[in-house]
Amino acid sequence: MQIVWFRRDLRVIDNEILSRAVHSGEGVLPCFIIDPWFYEQPDIAPLRIKFLLESLENLDHNLQILGSKLFLFEGQSFAIMQSLTKYLLELGQSPTLLFNRDTQVNYGISRDREILEFYEAQNLEVYLGKNHFIQDREDYNLIWQEYHNYQESLPNPKPKFVYTPQLNIELSQLTIKQLWQKYCPQVQQLDKNFTGGEAEAKKTLTSFLQGRYQGYHWKLSRPFLVQMGATSRLSPHLKFGTISTRIVYQATKKRHSTLPPNSKLAFSLKAFLDRLRWHDKFTQRHYFHPELAFKNRYPEFDRWYSDRDLTADKQELFLAWCLGKTGFPLVDAAMRQLNQQGWMSFRMRAMCVSFLCINGGVPWQHGANYFMSRLVDGDIAINHRQWQNQAGITNPMSKTFRIYNPTKNWQEKDPRSQFVYYWLPELKPFTKEQILAGVHLSSNECDYPAPILDWRETRKVNGKIIANLRAEVRERLQAEAGEELEIALGTKKTVEKYFAAKERDYQQLPPFDS
Repeated sequence: MQIVWFRRDLRVIDNEILSRAVHSGEGVLPCFIIDPWFYEQPDIAPLRIKFLLESLENLDHNLQILGSKLFLFEGQSFAIMQSLTKYLLELGQSPTLLFNRDTQVNYGISRDREILEFYEAQNLEVYLGKNHFIQDREDYNLIWQEYHNYQESLPNPKPKFVYTPQLNIELSQLTIKQLWQKYCPQVQQLDKNFTGGEAEAKKTLTSFLQGRYQGYHWKLSRPFLVQMGATSRLSPHLKFGTISTRIVYQATKKRHSTLPPNSKLAFSLKAFLDRLRWHDKFTQRHYFHPELAFKNRYPEFDRWYSDRDLTADKQELFLAWCLGKTGFPLVDAAMRQLNQQGWMSFRMRAMCVSFLCINGGVPWQHGANYFMSRLVDGDIAINHRQWQNQAGITNPMSKTFRIYNPTKNWQEKDPRSQFVYYWLPELKPFTKEQILAGVHLSSNECDYPAPILDWRETRKVNGKIIANLRAEVRERLQAEAGEELEIALGTKKTVEKYFAAKERDYQQLPPFDS
């Protein structure tokens, strides 16, 4: 018996463990474990649960078409897997457990280790597959060569039939209907912009490559165009694995090959492929360095960014930011979109991070957790790392870093104020010029707040603090690596080229979303 344990790979196409299990010729038991621990976390997003349950429902449907079904077990993961394995052993089976490697928080890492140790003690086989590209060992000298080798290899074939024998498993199981009633009873009140499932993932990719990709390279910075569907909208599907990055990559390459090589259309798809590539790099980085989900990349920043409780004034600022009431229209529009739709474009996410952490002086950990409590595509590997990027922590070898100007971005990225007016209807009676001049503040019919901080002053003061911390990191890294590199690489000039190359690598920031 082959136990196929689905986790963040909720698909039947290009799923290594399902393909391998079926190929064995033995019976297959496809299962998903609803571990209450995950649904009790403060940063769990209702929209993400909705998307997950839709994906599980579609996976069950697809497995039934193939002659099987999805077993939904509820309980602590190790206890469920231990009981399920013992049940099969009592039937005279010698079960093999198959699951795909994944990025994890500490709970998941400990869970997997415990299950692996249990199977080893029982002298039973475990097969660890790949849900997406990930190196077997961390080697950045080979990462892009291995990445393209993986993405261009043949996808795992979709099974023609999945044989699952009749089993009377006496474990806590849920039906799809019970799953919805228990874990997402408020589904009717939730935004319906994103729908989970492999079928939806395929439709979304198809519509993107049929036309929505046009202008992707510049539209991804225009929040209203993004809201109207200018980007792929595949990020939650990649999060839950309802489609593989390899399928997305190969379909995009195929479409790209039909376009004139130097055309703007081709450039749009190249820009998308770049972001897909960096998405996978961030996923790998978290796989090898899960501590960066909560730990600053460089300890020098511990003095400025930590998960400590906020002071009263910082808490007030943080709450205003969460609610979209900072007095900066583009920031507030983006935050209100996040609160309702569970999503916003990369540019808006980066701007909101920069505003909260650098201008507001609020540690990135607080904002990252809030994003995770709302995002339908919330993925710690992407979200938390990007928070560190946009908070000014990473790429310390560069003497410059970005602090987004909300007013400038409003003028350039939302020139007709379509995005701002959509999410801040109270500002519709006023022109952009009137709002920037503060005319709305004297109106009895508009309760939109005044700016909560002085952007220019905080940029100057807090920006200097970040710049100084980055300089400390830079000096330490150069001192630690300089002598060693000079010996290994030769001259001081070679060392300088090495750091310049590192800077170029860091500068290419992947998106929060695809």
